[in-house]
Amino acid sequence: MVLNGLLKTVRKIYFSHNVVLWMILTVLPICVSLFTMGMFSSEIVQHVPIGVVKQDNSQLADKLESKLRSSPVLNIKMACADMGECEHAVIRGEIQAFIVFPNDMERRALRLEAPVIPVYSSGQNYLTNMFATKEIRSVLAAVGSEMFTAQMEDPVKVQIHSVGNQKSNYQGFLVLGLVTAIFHLAAMIVGAYVASYPLRDHRVKEMIGYAGGSRLTLWFASVFPMNIILWLESLGCYAYCHRLLAPLSFEEFVMTAAAQLFMIAACSGAGIVFVGVFGLMRIATGAAGIIGSPAFAFAGQTFPVMAMPFAVRCFAFILPLTHVLMIQSTMMLGDVDMASTWHSMEILIAMAIFWNILGAFLMSMRWKQHVRLETKREEAAKLEAQA
Repeated sequence: MVLNGLLKTVRKIYFSHNVVLWMILTVLPICVSLFTMGMFSSEIVQHVPIGVVKQDNSQLADKLESKLRSSPVLNIKMACADMGECEHAVIRGEIQAFIVFPNDMERRALRLEAPVIPVYSSGQNYLTNMFATKEIRSVLAAVGSEMFTAQMEDPVKVQIHSVGNQKSNYQGFLVLGLVTAIFHLAAMIVGAYVASYPLRDHRVKEMIGYAGGSRLTLWFASVFPMNIILWLESLGCYAYCHRLLAPLSFEEFVMTAAAQLFMIAACSGAGIVFVGVFGLMRIATGAAGIIGSPAFAFAGQTFPVMAMPFAVRCFAFILPLTHVLMIQSTMMLGDVDMASTWHSMEILIAMAIFWNILGAFLMSMRWKQHVRLETKREEAAKLEAQA
C-alpha cells in the first residue's frame, strides 16, 4: 500500500506534463555546466595568510620577516618548524603561501652572492596567489636594495613553487568549483519549486490522497527523486570536467561524491524551508536565487575564506558550497590525510539533516492548512451547486 502510494505520487509529481520541473531539474544545470566548461580556456587584496620557515636565524632573516609583517597585503599566520608543516597548512587551506629563509642566507649576502628565497604557494586561488607572490617579491627586493650595493641588479632572488598536485591547474580548479556552484543553486531552486507545486495548484489534498493519506510518503515522494537526479547529474558533469586534471583515487572520488550528495540534500532542504516560510513559489524561488547565486564568490575558491572579514566568513560558513569546495580542493591537491576532510563532511551532514527536518515540519504545517482550505472550498462549491 505504501509502495503503491509512493510510486503513484512520484508519477503525478514528476510525469504529469510538468515541463518546467524537468527544465530546471535537468536541462538548466547540465546546459549551464557545459557552457561554463566551454567558456574556460585558458581592489587590493589584504591580509593574505602566509607562513614562514626560518632555517636561517640571522639578522637578515629577522629583517625580512619584519618587513613582511608590516605589509598590509600579507599576514604571517604561521611560523613553521619545517617545510612539511607549512606545506600541509597550504593543502588544508589554512595559509595561501609560505616562505623559506634558507641556511647560510646572510652569509651568502655578505659575500655579495644574491640569496635565493623559495616561495611555495597554492595554485587554487589564482587571483589571491598573484597578489601574494607579487607583494612578497616587492618586499624582499626592497629589503635587498636597502642592504646591498647598487651594483647588484637583483640583490634578493625569489623562486616561486606550487604546492600540491603538479598536474592540476587553476582553470581546472575554477571550472569544477563553478559547476558545483551551479548545482548548489539549482538544488535550492528545484527544492522550492517541487515543494510549492501542490500549494500553487491547490492540489495538496489530491497529492496526499495519491500518497495513501500519508504526509510522510508525500514528503519522500517529493524530495527523494529530485535529490537523486541532481546528484547523478552533478557526478556526471564533475567527472566530465575532471578530465582536465589528474585523476582521483577511488577513495577521493567517493569522498567528493558524498559531499556533493549532502550538499544537494542541504540546498534542496533549504529551498523547501523557503516555501514553508513564505508559502509562495515566486518568493521562495527568489529567496533561493538571492542566497544561492553569489555563493561561489564567498566559497573560498577565488579568495581564501580566512582572509575575509568576520561577517563574510560567517556567511561563507553557513553555505554548503564552502564545505564542498574545501573537500574537493583537498582531494585535488593530493598528499593530505583524508581525516582532515571529515570536519567539513560532518558539517554538510548536519546541514542536510537540519534543513530537511525543518523543511518537513514547515511543509507539514502548510499541507494541513491547505487541506482545510481546500476542504472548505469544496464544501462551498457543493453548497453553491445545490443552491
